[in-house]
Amino acid sequence: MQCPYCKEEVLDGAVKCKHCGSNIGTVPGQTLTAAQGDFGELFTAALNVWKANLGDLVLLTFILMLIVWIPFANIGFIAGYTRSLIKVVRGQGRAQVGDLFKSWDCFGNLLVYFILSLIAMVVLHFVPVLGQLASVALCFAVAPGMYAIIDNKRSAIDAFKWSLETIRANPVPWLLAYLVGNVIACAGLIALFIGIILTAPLGALINIQQYERVKPD
Repeated sequence: MQCPYCKEEVLDGAVKCKHCGSNIGTVPGQTLTAAQGDFGELFTAALNVWKANLGDLVLLTFILMLIVWIPFANIGFIAGYTRSLIKVVRGQGRAQVGDLFKSWDCFGNLLVYFILSLIAMVVLHFVPVLGQLASVALCFAVAPGMYAIIDNKRSAIDAFKWSLETIRANPVPWLLAYLVGNVIACAGLIALFIGIILTAPLGALINIQQYERVKPD
């Protein structure tokens, strides 16, 4: 069989990929959870997927950067981009530019999710002293829900509930994925703007790898 992360061939029934070290199965009586997974392993898996699909990911990200400035429609493009990366992580195909335009089925729920999150952040900014910190914490707390909407077509309210539940159950893995993923994604923007087409997909893949470990049914 093929490792879903690095695409290398491994033995059928293997629990761990010998090439990238990713957990790809469970042994009898054992359930793999995000808490059991090591972040270094998650990062390696994301890095291997990034390297194996670099050309496709760079092109996809470059086109996204050109069209992401279009108001409202950019929500659909971001959903398409994310869904394309999820497809690559699962070994279901290559990242293609056309993927950017194929996720309108979750547009409404995602728009409501973003609007509600934005309203909450604006309200928090008016809270003295701790308002801005609470706003940053909220950004982190609602981040997983976006993947549930895009991948699982959850409603905005269900996505909020699941996002808070998975953060509460797996705070450290999600925090590491969120912080490292965003730092890497922004590194290309800080160093040289065009560099973001290289770093953004890797940052996104790190968060998607974490989502894959705890995704809802």
